[in-house]
Amino acid sequence: MKKFVYLCGMMLLCMNMMAQIDLNDDNWECFINENFSGVRYWDGHWEDQKDTIGYKPFWKCFADEIWGSGVTGSIRERHAYQRNNAVFDSNHTLRLIEELKSQSPLWCGEGYVPAPWNKYCHYCDSLHENQHPCVHYHTGMIESIDPVGYGYYEIECKMPLHKGAYSAFWFWSGLGQTYNEIDVFEHNKDLCPSNLNTETLSGIWFNPYGSNLHAITDEWGHILVPAAQRYSNHLYAIPENGPSLDEYHTFGCLWLPNQVTFYVDGRIVNEFDNPELIPPHPMWLKITHSEDIDAQVGLDENLDTIWGNWNDEMTINYIKGYRLKTDCSADVVIRNLSDFNGFQYKTKHTITMGGQNSTLTIPVGRNFTMRAVESIIIDGPFELPLGTQMTLMTHDCPECSMEGVELPQHNCPE
Repeated sequence: MKKFVYLCGMMLLCMNMMAQIDLNDDNWECFINENFSGVRYWDGHWEDQKDTIGYKPFWKCFADEIWGSGVTGSIRERHAYQRNNAVFDSNHTLRLIEELKSQSPLWCGEGYVPAPWNKYCHYCDSLHENQHPCVHYHTGMIESIDPVGYGYYEIECKMPLHKGAYSAFWFWSGLGQTYNEIDVFEHNKDLCPSNLNTETLSGIWFNPYGSNLHAITDEWGHILVPAAQRYSNHLYAIPENGPSLDEYHTFGCLWLPNQVTFYVDGRIVNEFDNPELIPPHPMWLKITHSEDIDAQVGLDENLDTIWGNWNDEMTINYIKGYRLKTDCSADVVIRNLSDFNGFQYKTKHTITMGGQNSTLTIPVGRNFTMRAVESIIIDGPFELPLGTQMTLMTHDCPECSMEGVELPQHNCPE
């Protein structure tokens, strides 16, 4: 009886204490291991290409529907994303390069490239009379071609620290459904007012009323559809003895049905556990570097705004993604060592453990995690020797509620 009570207590402890995830856990599988090696270039669709037969591109340089021209939709921001500003470097890094193009607003159009590529290929210059009032800079971004779902995602990057630079690693829901964002980190002067050298912001955006981030109003300014709201907003500062953000740091996000956890350099810095406000569908993974209105550095004698002549970059060393393997309709019974050794580490519907005619003894030195949607039950003699670690978890099935989330593995070990 004491053994049973002890195991129940341990299960409750494990289910409620989600610390740094163990990527050696057999329940996880790699599906992104992007170290920017190999032959890469942007073709007419701004997609990541490789000569390997059957290779499915993972990244595109810019293509979200809300900003079809590559021009930002926010009045604060002052840039246009351009494919030549997302560079796969020979040093196996990705550089998102920002450059000042004009102190005067740039014209932006899509007449240079024949359809259907004009969705992806837009250019901005200052040679036309029609001007976009917001654009003064060219810069770079990449976005996953397919949406990605629940899992753990991590980036190692460094970023410029001057006023106006805006770097981010985030997920975006797209249009046509409830608006969601998960911001693993954002970094600019507006969001990190105290110390640009050390601060980043994480959080979740959610709009249950529609697919818009900002409120929709009529001609009199009355709100027709409310704006998205930010939840789990948290400002984190690198410890005083740590390197500033223009050196490499890792930023991670664990996204599951009932939990979103944010990490900086392996340390948990923010958690959110309201499932009603956690995105339940796949989203596009985005890495963006831009320039916003804080790049104003003053006024000249003609009272025209002067834009900072920044020519900087956000540098990404790697991006990794892991997802939980699932078999959420399976009920598994483990009665002996053979059953235990043959267990497939995937999220199950139920798991029942315990010997019937003899004690089920787990081998010494094993470190394993079992996950189930409905229950994990110990209903027979069971022994866990000293030196063996067992973690038992129950949670919703970590599959997103939209078709098309199965992606090929990208650069993951066989």
